[in-house]
Amino acid sequence: MSKIYVKQQNVVSSLLQDTKSIATSGASKSSNKDKVARQYWEIGPTFYNPKPGPLPQKLMEALETNTHPMEEQSDLGNGVFITRDWRRAWYTYQSPDDIPNLIDSNGRADYIIDEIEGRVPDDLIGVLYRNGPGKFGVGGDRVQHVLDADGLVIKVTFPPPQSDGRSKRQFRFQSAFVGTKAMQEEEEEQEFLYRGTFGTGPRGYAQSPKKGLNEDPWEVPLLSKVVGNAFQTNIKNSANTQIIIFGGKLLALFEAGLPHRLDPQTLETLGEDTMGGLLPSGKLPVTMGAIPQDFVPDFIGGAAHTAHPNICPDSGNLVGWHWSQLFDSKALQVTFTEWSAKDFSSVASNTFQIPNCELAPHDMALTENCIMLKVNSLKMNQWNFLSGLKGPAASLEMDGRSNVFVHVFPRPTAKVQFDPYAVEIPPCFSIHFSHAYEDEETGNVVCMFSGWPPSDAKDFLGAWGGFAPLFSIIPPTLIWKLEIDPVEKKCVDLSVAPGAANVCAEHPLVHPKFNTKRAKYVYAVASNVIGDSTAPCGYCKISVVDGDENHLVQGQRNDNVDAWWFGTRYFAGEPLIVPKFGGDPNKEEEAYLLGMVQDSVKDRSAIAIFDLERDLREGPVGMMWLKSSVPHGLHGCFAQDDNGSSSVFC
Repeated sequence: MSKIYVKQQNVVSSLLQDTKSIATSGASKSSNKDKVARQYWEIGPTFYNPKPGPLPQKLMEALETNTHPMEEQSDLGNGVFITRDWRRAWYTYQSPDDIPNLIDSNGRADYIIDEIEGRVPDDLIGVLYRNGPGKFGVGGDRVQHVLDADGLVIKVTFPPPQSDGRSKRQFRFQSAFVGTKAMQEEEEEQEFLYRGTFGTGPRGYAQSPKKGLNEDPWEVPLLSKVVGNAFQTNIKNSANTQIIIFGGKLLALFEAGLPHRLDPQTLETLGEDTMGGLLPSGKLPVTMGAIPQDFVPDFIGGAAHTAHPNICPDSGNLVGWHWSQLFDSKALQVTFTEWSAKDFSSVASNTFQIPNCELAPHDMALTENCIMLKVNSLKMNQWNFLSGLKGPAASLEMDGRSNVFVHVFPRPTAKVQFDPYAVEIPPCFSIHFSHAYEDEETGNVVCMFSGWPPSDAKDFLGAWGGFAPLFSIIPPTLIWKLEIDPVEKKCVDLSVAPGAANVCAEHPLVHPKFNTKRAKYVYAVASNVIGDSTAPCGYCKISVVDGDENHLVQGQRNDNVDAWWFGTRYFAGEPLIVPKFGGDPNKEEEAYLLGMVQDSVKDRSAIAIFDLERDLREGPVGMMWLKSSVPHGLHGCFAQDDNGSSSVFC
């Protein structure tokens, strides 16, 4: 067990046995700044236990005394979390009560991290950037869906050790909201002016009570929602999904719009980036191919860039795509481009169409010669969207029982070009790819991804609406292996990846040198090892080559997986794998796993550092404590410096 953490007693066994409701009368001893009602002092609902549960004595005492319960690693990994704590992970980014001037109204903070438990390794050198929802509304009115929040970018600098060996390294923290034009306009008017991808929008004639950004979002009256949003198709670009640094540019990405360029040193927002003029600005990503150009409205004819490009570990090229919806058909036009790390110039590109695709795929898989896009079974309810009843994502209707298709395209720089093809595979819903490769022995194309098994879920990411994601309606997310025969153009295998049985995990990734190769290990943020859908509170390493292929029944623990759990009152964000400076890039273990962790007791976040030459279950080698809490975020990258050098990212 890591020396960072005190030895802990068994709590989960009492959680499973103690079903008596604990009275909540009496004065609370928790912090005076806790404004969350006691109605959220409960065991959080899960997919297989959809009703909140009463707190057992130990967790009630932990809340009342604002402490952590005593827990062993063997007690954790069962998916137990507290609703009150999970809600706090989605508070808007702001100064803590004890340092009221730490963060300004633009999300800017700048300080030296001076509280470190354990150590920061000397060969962890470079700059960490991270993006995610950070500003959860405007004028006291909270967004309807957490993914509609404005982006928050943080930056942590890891300088090299001083040559004299005596000077102490100083780790600088910086942050800022992505200052999009839409965010600035809404701040000026102190109200929502644009429709969000997931349902936030102008309020219409009704007046919002504006209860505060950290209170439940207001349920807008139906007629007022229609009045404020009907036939408004200009969707707000929140720039809140990914951040990459490449070819001299730092870009905040959002898959339904253009990238926003930031100053890599100051985080100042410089404006939309058209990728060298390739992407038109100010236009909807819709193409009206059957209509003469002279009759196409000025606001039509744009494109949106993916939030999930990839870097080829061999060429160093950034491989991404932009897309537009074909108005006269239910098809998507995609253009794949490979960019040079030298100056962000286009190396090569090609354009294709994806039939029966009403939503751009969220992520891509890259091999030496191929690009893979998986099209989930989604259909757009145009009336719900155009009438203003729902946002574009909420207007998508999902069929979790239908077969889906994987589309395979040649990379623009592939030595041998081929005709794209589609492969029908059994029902599943994919979210993020960890890696893909062309198997040297079989010639098959193999990829691994996080996703849901066949389910009756109908609402695409609807469970992320409200104040915070609701796990009672989110199917368990597992790591899957897909194998395709490119000759026969058929699915050879779709199954839970070896070693991943009952491991509920998301944001999978591998050592960046193995993005297009057969990797031994997949790393991910972990929620539990019993196959349920719950809040993430640890990290796992899955042996996807030689791991067990046992099929466990739901609820049965997978104790063979290498995992570390921070505790019931902690939450973990997406990991990032950073190769050791000066290490051998061809060795998967010569790297660090970095992850953002939130402590609900301290109401602060920390950067956890794991040395991958050790088992994860040994715990982090270091914890870098920030001076405030950072909202539960999304994706990030790590570069050698902040001058625009190429980065590794998730």
